[in-house]
Amino acid sequence: MTIHKSSVVILLVLTGAISAALSGCKYSRSQSPQDVEAGTDGAALSISKMGGGIDVADAPHGATLSTMGGDIHLGIVGEFAKVKTMGGNVTIDHAEASVDATTMGGNITIKGVNGPVHATTMAGDITAHLVGSSSTQRDVHLTSNSGTITLIVPKDFPMEVRIKLAYTKNADKTFDIIDHMGLTHRQSADWDTSQGTPRKYIFAEGRVSSGQNHVEINTINGDVILKQE
Repeated sequence: MTIHKSSVVILLVLTGAISAALSGCKYSRSQSPQDVEAGTDGAALSISKMGGGIDVADAPHGATLSTMGGDIHLGIVGEFAKVKTMGGNVTIDHAEASVDATTMGGNITIKGVNGPVHATTMAGDITAHLVGSSSTQRDVHLTSNSGTITLIVPKDFPMEVRIKLAYTKNADKTFDIIDHMGLTHRQSADWDTSQGTPRKYIFAEGRVSSGQNHVEINTINGDVILKQE
């Protein structure tokens, strides 16, 4: 078979064009947790799986991670973190910017975050530890439908706090809001039956310093612990 020079040139040009196009694509793939690594092209990391855990050590340009069932672990992340699992625990070691974490059943642990936090679990505990400067806006919204929520903030963290803890009539223990910041506590007198299972509420609210950051915490049948560190 005879191959003409013109055909070779066209093939080389097409190969180069395809390589260039692929190199400009946003890093995105689904794979086993043993084969996960951050992209090196300056793009955010994106992983979506039909099931199984996700383990990412480093995502300097941000990460969007989702799985239909399994634990998610994210080591160090910059710019943003958006993670979701339909069933499993979420753990983030350190985030330099915003965190949005959701699980339909499991605990959420954010060991260090220097940005806003939005965390929701249908059944499980939430722990969020804010670190870094308090000069920028860093709102916090934490919600669990069954579990204890712990929020740790820097000592100089200015915030407007609103906490609602509901406990059901059939709960086998008592629950409380624990803080040392002088928040105002109050409790509902009557059982509320509008949500099905009768429940009462404990509320806590107040302002620390300028109240620059909005902190909202909601849980059912779990303690709320708010402390400075």
